[in-house]
Formats: sequence, structure tokens, C-alpha cells
Amino acid sequence: MNTTGGQTHPHHVEVEVRAEPRQLPWLRDRLERWLRHITCPDDGVERALLALNEAITNSMVHGYRDGPPGPLRVVGQHRGDEVVLTVADKGSWKPARPGEGLGGRGVLMMQECVDRVYIEHTSDGTDVTLELDVAHGQASGRNKGEHRIAVRSSADEVIVRITGNVPADAAALLRRQLLGASCGGVVPLMLDLSALGPVVDGASLAIKEIADAVAGVGGKVVLVIPPESLAAAELGIFPGHELVDVVESL
Repeated sequence: MNTTGGQTHPHHVEVEVRAEPRQLPWLRDRLERWLRHITCPDDGVERALLALNEAITNSMVHGYRDGPPGPLRVVGQHRGDEVVLTVADKGSWKPARPGEGLGGRGVLMMQECVDRVYIEHTSDGTDVTLELDVAHGQASGRNKGEHRIAVRSSADEVIVRITGNVPADAAALLRRQLLGASCGGVVPLMLDLSALGPVVDGASLAIKEIADAVAGVGGKVVLVIPPESLAAAELGIFPGHELVDVVESL
């Protein structure tokens, strides 16, 4: 896999990999474990992972786009009420080319997810620093959900099980969670909706947005909706949706 475990301390993690897209699922799992280890709140974990995904993907796509993939280092530090994440590469930064969706939306996505974003370009590479304020067990941000997600990932597929109700005001949170789990839509995504509750307004909005994002990189979302599930009737719109496939079981 060409990874180095780096160092992990209660308030510090450091990992280095080769800047290849296949490393994304491993990196995401590694960093999620650390964020949960330092008791970062759930909303903060998901937003940090999504911002990290964008920073890492931009390094992979742009930093080394004119040559072979080089090293990519990710450092996380927990400093009191703040989590600081740094993504560093040794590539040569260039502005995103027209039509390159991942690079074009990356910085905006990072700014949406965390409190502060700093980008430094030098002759030795690019450093992206993400700062997330965490205080009293809560991360900044207004969107809160009644739902929970469980993620199973491999190099070929991500399966996300959504449990509970997802009202409309939780749509943005669920969208961030699903984008993070699927590495921005790069990894094929299957959503297990068998345990979704009867309140699905937010889920409908988030799934449609995720389906659009995944379609933008040439993929399709698969929804698992058993006929007997609570959400089956409420999600009846999706069997006719051209950007998703619907199955009744895993």
C-alpha cells in the first residue's frame, strides 16, 4: 500500500502515503479513528473528514498531475478547543484547469466545512492547514441530525447504513457525511436505508445532491430500500430517479 503508520499520540497523529487515489479509503479510516479517539464530536468528525478529503484529493489530482505521484503527509493536532489538520505534498501547484470539478470546488468545500483554511505554496510543495473549533463537546456549525451512520469501506466500495430520522434541517449534515464517506464521490457508494425512519425529507435532499455529485465523476449511487422498511413509501420517488439504482437487499 506504500503507507507509513507515522506517529500517534493522544493529541497528535502523523501519516504519510504515496499520493494515489486508492489510498483515500485507508487515509479516511485512519484519520477518523484518531478524531474519535480525541473525542471530537460527531458533526466535527464528519466535517473534518470531508475537508481533509478535498485537501488530499487536490494534492493527488493537481500537485502531481504532471509527473508520478510523490509523498503526501497528513498531520493532526488537538490543541485544547481546536483541531488543526495539515495536508502537505512535494508537488508543483498549478491553478485548477477549466472543467476539473474536484479542484474547482475543493477550496470552497473546505471553507464550508471547517472554521479556517490556510494554503501555502512554495517551491518545495503545498501545505493546506484546516482549523476546526471544538469546545464543550460540540463543533461549530448549525446542522444537527437525529440520525446515525455506520460506514463499511473497501478499495472498491463504501456501504453506508443510515439509522433514524433525517428531517430537512439535517440534509446538509447528511450530505457532508456521505461525501466524506465516499471520498467526494470518487469511491462507489451504496446506501443501506433499511433502518431509516419515516422522516426522510433531509435524506431525500441529501441523496439527490450526492447522486448529482457522484454522477459528475462518472458513478452512480445504489440505494438499498427493502419494501417493508419504514422509509419505503416515503422514498418512492427514487425508483424512477435516473442517477440512482434501487435494490431491495444488500
